Amino acid sequence: MARDEDEVHASAFTLQFKYAKYTVLLFAEPLTPFITIKTNLLAILKERYPGGLLRSDSSTPTKIPDSILDIVLGVPIDQYDPSKGWDELDTRGAGIKESPKSLGLKDGNKLAMAFVEDGEDKEAKELFYVEYPDVEALYPEDE
Repeated sequence: MARDEDEVHASAFTLQFKYAKYTVLLFAEPLTPFITIKTNLLAILKERYPGGLLRSDSSTPTKIPDSILDIVLGVPIDQYDPSKGWDELDTRGAGIKESPKSLGLKDGNKLAMAFVEDGEDKEAKELFYVEYPDVEALYPEDE
């Protein structure tokens, strides 16, 4: 018999957390605080990718942090053009109490994730690294 917290309700948002070529889907109620969402995300990352996450521009895997405070989240500047980059969401410090609804997120939102050390502060341009397939390379035009 499934526990109540294991059930996904129709009101739950599907959030897509992206890093490099990886996407982790999580279901969360719109009013779930990010402290809970990031705790669940960290548990999944540690279980699924204990050796870290690989990037195409590095031969060394990115280590999964030990604390949810080291996970930074961002939203696309333009959801239709990912090349425009990401804006950081306020989900650290006092913002950890925010929820998807209070931050204006919708069902199906893509969120970039980055991992920082304590006190590390980077610009959003440098922080988030998300890889998308090159559609032109996958589907070249016939000549």
